[in-house]
Amino acid sequence: MLTRTCSRLRRLGPLLFATICLTTVACSSRPSPSAESSSAPAPPANPSTSGAGTYEGKLVRRPGGTPEDGKVYLIEKGKKRWVVNAGWFSSHGYRFPEDVEEIPASALDAIPGGDPIQ
Repeated sequence: MLTRTCSRLRRLGPLLFATICLTTVACSSRPSPSAESSSAPAPPANPSTSGAGTYEGKLVRRPGGTPEDGKVYLIEKGKKRWVVNAGWFSSHGYRFPEDVEEIPASALDAIPGGDPIQ
């Protein structure tokens, strides 16, 4: 059943597909009794692997065809900065659209906004 569900979800896009499938597998497995009784605190979240840190230094956009969906942002110092000038990409060593990563709208919305890049 899990394989069939993951096959249907694959059409949603690779990042969303992987997130949903990994969450489904993690939630469907039961922890060992020793893990349930462990009183050790959880390690603190690593800012470089959560939230904006995941996309730090990358060009990102949300999926879709609206003008808002077409905006490309540079994630810099934990903030999304809208790249207003298309010439900025090549002058800073980026290839457009090859270097733009499409991320879920919820992930992009969770990143605080910074100053636009003119």
